[in-house]
Amino acid sequence: MLIQIAQRVWPPVAVHDTVAAVARQLVYRRGLRNTLGERIANWIGQLVARIFRAVGGTGIPRGVGFAIVTLIVLAVVARFVIAAAARDDGVRMGRRRAGADRGDDPFDSARRLASDGNYEEAAHALYRGVLLALARSERLRLDPSKTSGDYARDLRARSSPAYQPFRAFARRFDVAVYGHGPIDAALIDDLTTLAVPFRPRARAA
Repeated sequence: MLIQIAQRVWPPVAVHDTVAAVARQLVYRRGLRNTLGERIANWIGQLVARIFRAVGGTGIPRGVGFAIVTLIVLAVVARFVIAAAARDDGVRMGRRRAGADRGDDPFDSARRLASDGNYEEAAHALYRGVLLALARSERLRLDPSKTSGDYARDLRARSSPAYQPFRAFARRFDVAVYGHGPIDAALIDDLTTLAVPFRPRARAA
């Protein structure tokens, strides 16, 4: 025997109360400016209302519906946080590129950054200085999509004398910055020593 389940339609008051409960959760407001938070809260409220209208006639209990909507909103907020973090990374990368565009010497920048305790930025500055040196001396074509391994293979294919020094520098850099090694003053000292063959005064001598 088939049991027919009557459809339940959530009244507007219930939808409004549920949307308000979701919007009041602290996680959706954390770290946001008031104006931006209000805009996001309004957008989330509209999204939740549309979802409730879509599932209101399916017989889903209100508690289950609230849980589903909460998960959706959490996914939206997580996406927003990840995008914000990516923008921050882009700003830092942009600053490093801007320094190169202004003609700042990457090795001098690395020394200043390390003295301020910005060891990771200093390591990236040293890496950039080494690549720029290779671009000048070896006519190496720089590409943001290339890894240190790609550049090492290019140098090896040319039988370049810079292959071994660059391989030693890149290995130390990659292990610390992209692996599990510490990024500290000792790393900068090591990278600075390994970068000596690429510095203009060393090549001139």
